[in-house]
Amino acid sequence: MNRLALTERRRMDCDGYLFPADYYEIPGVEEFQDVEAVRIHALEKLKSCEKKLVDLYLNGGLSIEVLAAIQAAARLDIRLNMWHYDCEREIYFCQPLRWKPVSHGDEMEKAEEEIVLCQGRHWGREKKSVFAEIPVDKLFDFQWQEERAREFLKVWRNKKIRIYLSGLTSAFVSVLNAASQENVSIVWLHYDYDTEDYFPQDMDKI
Repeated sequence: MNRLALTERRRMDCDGYLFPADYYEIPGVEEFQDVEAVRIHALEKLKSCEKKLVDLYLNGGLSIEVLAAIQAAARLDIRLNMWHYDCEREIYFCQPLRWKPVSHGDEMEKAEEEIVLCQGRHWGREKKSVFAEIPVDKLFDFQWQEERAREFLKVWRNKKIRIYLSGLTSAFVSVLNAASQENVSIVWLHYDYDTEDYFPQDMDKI
């Protein structure tokens, strides 16, 4: 078993870190939108864990990094446990990752509608949301989150959808787990404060 942390930004007792403290220290990253360089870096860092079980502690970092680690794990057939930190109780909670990329994702019909992960997080983009809200007592209830995500995603079964990303890491991991069950292909949309626009991270491009 390998016990890894996402970023060196917050030091902890672990076997190693996937990403440096500074996002721009990742090899090949020159702009915030260089998601391909982030994915390649995660793949290199996780190669030694191929076909193993890895515990990944989410001790900070960016959603781009988390998603790149998930893509690398799928490519290397790694069973990944995502550990989320509860600041109030000062403990980690484990969320098993069950997501796999959709085969022939590029050939899937693209849904016309764009969606937001959490309601009220994207000014001027009040679209359908996967989660209207996540109550405080459900922040670490991953089964509850996945059930709601799966119910929402049924409408887009066998399609490719674009989701504006915001909110809890556990929420988008829950969406990915649910998407695999419903054969939905996900493209996440991240906001770039420099360009004041969104850019994609296509989960099927591993």
